[in-house]
Amino acid sequence: MQSSSPIKLDMFANHQAIGADAYFDVRDPGKFSEVVAQVAVGNAKHVDYAVTAAHEAFLSWRNIAVRGRAERLLMAADALEAIADALAITLVREQGMLLRDTRRDVANGIKTLRETAAIAEAFLQPDRFEDEESLIRVEKAPIGVIGAIIPWNAPMGLSMAKVGPALVCGNTIVIKPSPFAPVAVSQALQTVASFFPPGVINIVHGDGEVGPALTRHPLVRRVSFTGGIDTGKAVMAAAAASVKNVGLELGGNDPAIVLDDARPEEVVPELIRRIFPRSGQVCYAVKRVYVPAAIYDKFFDTLCEAVDKLQVGYGLDSRSTLAPVNNVRQFRFIQDLIKRTRQGGAEVRELGKKVDPDNWEKGYYLLPAVVRNVAPNAEIVVGEQFGPIIPLVPYHTEAEAIQMANSTEHGLASSIWTSDFERGMQLAKSVEAGMTFINSHARTSLGDRYMPFGGVKQSGIGRVRTTIGLAEYIEYHAISLNRKTLTNVKGKH
Repeated sequence: MQSSSPIKLDMFANHQAIGADAYFDVRDPGKFSEVVAQVAVGNAKHVDYAVTAAHEAFLSWRNIAVRGRAERLLMAADALEAIADALAITLVREQGMLLRDTRRDVANGIKTLRETAAIAEAFLQPDRFEDEESLIRVEKAPIGVIGAIIPWNAPMGLSMAKVGPALVCGNTIVIKPSPFAPVAVSQALQTVASFFPPGVINIVHGDGEVGPALTRHPLVRRVSFTGGIDTGKAVMAAAAASVKNVGLELGGNDPAIVLDDARPEEVVPELIRRIFPRSGQVCYAVKRVYVPAAIYDKFFDTLCEAVDKLQVGYGLDSRSTLAPVNNVRQFRFIQDLIKRTRQGGAEVRELGKKVDPDNWEKGYYLLPAVVRNVAPNAEIVVGEQFGPIIPLVPYHTEAEAIQMANSTEHGLASSIWTSDFERGMQLAKSVEAGMTFINSHARTSLGDRYMPFGGVKQSGIGRVRTTIGLAEYIEYHAISLNRKTLTNVKGKH
């Protein structure tokens, strides 16, 4: 693809572009020489302007009927679908992922808006209880201004998972995109904003100053954050000063437990798809695999053979089956992690093929790696790698596998691989995670509708998707009428 002039990306509030004194470059992770965009650097004053606009819009937006809000979401989804391919291509160039992955991310965002619109009206109906003495109505009221902070690895799906529920429940929102992938998601959000009144959707770019200003702002009543655990702790601490409602979708270190009745030749192809999506840069990608000692060597060999077929290259190159990592920090972290893992005595086997070896040093390219003979408590096992590397850990009993799977402070997703469905179901109950898959490690179409997404322990607070996710964006307001206190009460109750 030919390089083009950088996009100038301003902030957005009250349906207006907001410039800044300084702009930062967003460079293509697969081609360092290409500047994709120049993005406005926001500050606390920009945050205040955007939050104030959102608060003023909230005062009228909260009174719009739920059906009207949902209809606007559906129109916005249709508009995004019309520009989906252009958004996906832009996302490849700023984020580095494969085009098929960015297309999936855009499609997921569109799907999320439609799913949210479909369930909102029934969910937001008040609950009603009555007897001869009294009537109770439990209203589901909007919270107010939502502050949303989104990451770079799946910005389209994750942003719409916040925007859709927030808006359909009657809230307004101020969004801070990641500086590592702000362009496509901002274009998408401005498209969505065009179907809503000014101030309902606002965007502020920046880094060190913007996030804290948003989480501390007194008019922000809820903060929804997706990202790393350490930053999540800082968000929670900042929100505590004004007792804000918080939703945190944090890191994952998902275990996959392969049982002794599983067939490596059947399990490995599916596992490959779940270990290396977006080059391993997915919160609920498989990040450690526990394998029975009796089949460990065979499983390792089968996995290595499959990983060696992966082709690492530019995201818009059709030959690529694995793309670069997103940024220099993650690139260096994985390189250093491999070095430390080898120094610890484990075998790290780097595999795969370079699509374009001559330009390998012009992007954040890493070959995928499989690790064996690694201690269960090694850094690469108990920490979140967030890159194209996977450790295999042997075990002797199911109890040992469960103990090791539960031994970290992560608890996002997990999976069990077996030929015995009932055995898998029983074992799944012992795993400490927000989600456990059997013979898969991904949501199904049924799961999108009925499976709340989120983690336990330090993997987060709260859930997204389904009506459980909608409940994160409302306040319950109980109203009680005592029928016997006054005898001259008029009206239908």
